[in-house]
Amino acid sequence: MLNASVAEPAPEIFWWYWDRPAGQLPPPAPGVGAAVVVTHLILSGEAVFRQSRRNALPLPDGVMVIPVIHVEVDPAHPFAGNAAQLHGLRDAVIDAAVRGTPAWVQLDFEARQSQRAFWLAAVHAIKAALPTTPRLSVTALASWCHGDRWLADAPVDEVVPMYFRLGRVRPAFVSRSAAGVDEPLCAQAHGVADDEPDWPVALPGRRYVFLGRGQRSSTESQRRPLS
Repeated sequence: MLNASVAEPAPEIFWWYWDRPAGQLPPPAPGVGAAVVVTHLILSGEAVFRQSRRNALPLPDGVMVIPVIHVEVDPAHPFAGNAAQLHGLRDAVIDAAVRGTPAWVQLDFEARQSQRAFWLAAVHAIKAALPTTPRLSVTALASWCHGDRWLADAPVDEVVPMYFRLGRVRPAFVSRSAAGVDEPLCAQAHGVADDEPDWPVALPGRRYVFLGRGQRSSTESQRRPLS
């Protein structure tokens, strides 16, 4: 599945492919890349649990694929943020990065404020362990790029602020994004969802589209930015 050459230029649009049965997911449109969740990591208490993608995803030949590692913190157990968890997260990203020849690898980890030190340490460890290619992309809550800026020292090649599932604060972020992006790292890409109204102002950089139209699972529909 991860067969894109690092020499190829990345498409300007990627669709995010969550771990769902392939029949629920449309194939990429011509010229669109696929950001595919290949690993689901759960940080629970002092433990780390790793789940590989369960649903095969056939893709047309020639589609550029970005492997995505999705991370969740189990709210039922106090998060330790220990070395074993950091190493487990680093290794999951590196394993995805060296499988095939992806041009990018993406970390999707919506860290709470108390988890930011762990997030930064993990990103530094990942970047240090990555080969020259692929480059490192990370998703971000929209608030991390507007006002609540703490990513300036993150050693990443792309930050993807997620302008969806914003609820009642959506109008505020529309206004903020109309004035530009506060954090320069966040001006290279953005994420939207296909089951929400179009974002009414232009957003900079590469576009990632969350495929939620008519097929959101109960878990995915609960993805909300954390304040």
